Amino acid sequence: MMSPSVLAIAAAFSACIELPPGDKQDPHYWGQVFLDKYAEERVIGELEPGPTPLAQPRTVLLITGVTIPAEWFDPIIARLERDGFRPVVYEPPDLLSGDLFENSEALADVVEQVRAESGQDKIDILAECTGGLIARHYIQSLGGDQYVSRLVTFISPQHGVAKAPLAAEVAGWPALYDLSPGSEFLETVNSAPLPDNVAVTSIYSCTDEYIQPYQTSIIPGATNIGLCDGFVGHYQFFYDPEIYLTMHAALINGLDPSAPSSPPDDPALPPADDTGGCTTGHGAPGGAGVLVLGAILACVRRRRSVVR
Repeated sequence: MMSPSVLAIAAAFSACIELPPGDKQDPHYWGQVFLDKYAEERVIGELEPGPTPLAQPRTVLLITGVTIPAEWFDPIIARLERDGFRPVVYEPPDLLSGDLFENSEALADVVEQVRAESGQDKIDILAECTGGLIARHYIQSLGGDQYVSRLVTFISPQHGVAKAPLAAEVAGWPALYDLSPGSEFLETVNSAPLPDNVAVTSIYSCTDEYIQPYQTSIIPGATNIGLCDGFVGHYQFFYDPEIYLTMHAALINGLDPSAPSSPPDDPALPPADDTGGCTTGHGAPGGAGVLVLGAILACVRRRRSVVR
């Protein structure tokens, strides 16, 4: 049974957004809610001209976050294909709401299959939110560094989500307990060193509606790219063509000597805060990728802007 405080929050949230009927403890319910909410933004249409396509196509594995269906990656897939990549999307079982240690281990089998089908010894990974955490654990502690060249995460709460425990009380998903500051999973991920043979990049927004403080996305020793010039929304990362170019630059880093490399770490950024993170905003899901019923903690605001 939900506590009175959680029920009060849920009631307040219901006044902010009209939710369709359904099981609100089902991650697929929240996945559909936000697909519908951002349907207009996700329309691909005619693509803008892109960078010079890769001379040798590379396979990139796209990993979704908590409550994020694979359809969210459609705009990114279209641009990757335009630019010479071979994108493959992995949507973890139950929209990544289960145990994150187990999901990290399952990722090993996925990578092995993708490598076999592509014929490439090493692939690249582009992972959203919590998908970035299981990918990081995979390359740091499960031998994945032997099979991955580049790991690029975006809007990923690498140091946890302060409100995850409250969301866990509502939804009961193992992933939310793993995303709670101080969890065994987070301690394991953040105590292991980054491998020397994988280029790791974390891209985040300083104005993300859900992942605050933004320092939770900073990975010590990695290339950390903060989009902090004006408002940059959470779901905007999936469809904004300029944000895509930042992802693209990280994915081609080292492939083409004439291509610009990813920006260095921002020395002005304060150290990562282990207690910050993905606020369980409305959908947690994927947006904060992780925050699921987080939808309970804030009214949904549709804010549109472009990266300048």
